[in-house]
Amino acid sequence: MRILILHNLLWSQYKSVVFEKLAEIGGKNHDDLLVLETTITEAGREDLVDFDLGTYPYKFPVKLISKQPLQSISAWKVGFEWVKAILRFKPDVVNFTGYAEPAALPVLILCRILGIKTVMTIESVRNQSEQQGKLTHIVKSMLKSAIFKLTNGFFSYGLNSNLFLFRVGVPKSKILSFLNSFDKVKFRQQLSQQSSESFSGRAFTYILYVGRLSEEKNLFELLDLMKELPYSLKMVGSGPLLESIQEKIKKENILNVHLLGTVAWSDLADLYQQSSCLILASKAETWGMVANEAQELGKPVICTEACGCANDLIIDNFNGLVVKQINDPQEKNRIKEFLEQLPGSATRLKEISKRNSTIFSVEKLADEMYAGFKALTQK
Repeated sequence: MRILILHNLLWSQYKSVVFEKLAEIGGKNHDDLLVLETTITEAGREDLVDFDLGTYPYKFPVKLISKQPLQSISAWKVGFEWVKAILRFKPDVVNFTGYAEPAALPVLILCRILGIKTVMTIESVRNQSEQQGKLTHIVKSMLKSAIFKLTNGFFSYGLNSNLFLFRVGVPKSKILSFLNSFDKVKFRQQLSQQSSESFSGRAFTYILYVGRLSEEKNLFELLDLMKELPYSLKMVGSGPLLESIQEKIKKENILNVHLLGTVAWSDLADLYQQSSCLILASKAETWGMVANEAQELGKPVICTEACGCANDLIIDNFNGLVVKQINDPQEKNRIKEFLEQLPGSATRLKEISKRNSTIFSVEKLADEMYAGFKALTQK
């Protein structure tokens, strides 16, 4: 079996660890795998402090289309390289990363003509698909319908992505996997001995936010929430809203919020370990892989319903808190109550979170994906 994966960003270690596992499985079964990456990263993230192409730790057959930021690469170039790879590599199955790339539809048609099976990885959730103008939504819905009818199978990012697929008419039988994961081994290796041994979790330390400082993350409402809380918030990340956030913190004298800027992934584990919980206030979030990282270290997560991980990885009042929106007075009270009770429930939440995290393993995900590829090619 020859597997071609069309992916956009090499930098994504969340996906790279899965590709590495797929390469291992394929090697044992004498299959061939090629991952065609559009580029390394996107505009605004060129200064990632933990990325070095020469020392990239994940090993799998990969080819880069370009090293320019993703937004600088023309759709024509991507489409041309996809077609060239298909004609040269002669895959039995092609895995597309989403449907947003303009070349997706024509290349799907090409695969149908050539008799090549196709799988599409879907990260969209219902919340995002309906936040469009009426005409835009109609046009996109028609395009999605055409693309999905041409696709033989789907890898979903979780239960909320499944709901999105069901709503656009994809039958359950075509969903081959609905799981995600990250590199837990390397993540745990980053923990310092002092951090893992000294932190008990019995006393409240700080709330942690890890992610882009961008509009969809709903960070201004998060800052407003922090004005009502007697706790500290550490914010890790950078993005287009950095200056606006700095200005709001200074203007409104929000002394319990600390901006840490970009932090290397290798240094994040200690920040999680020493925190009391993670918070995601997003208005739109495909999943929120930082929630997986927090759960792996036994940390509860507060997230909005807009996050893909909500009511899937994060279960309300079980291993975290799921709220409709953080600016709602009733939901604010729920958050306050949850945080007040956190020191006393930390041990129980830690055990539940770690147990829940084991379900989302790289090995299980790679096995499911490989089985999906195999099933399609044998039809």
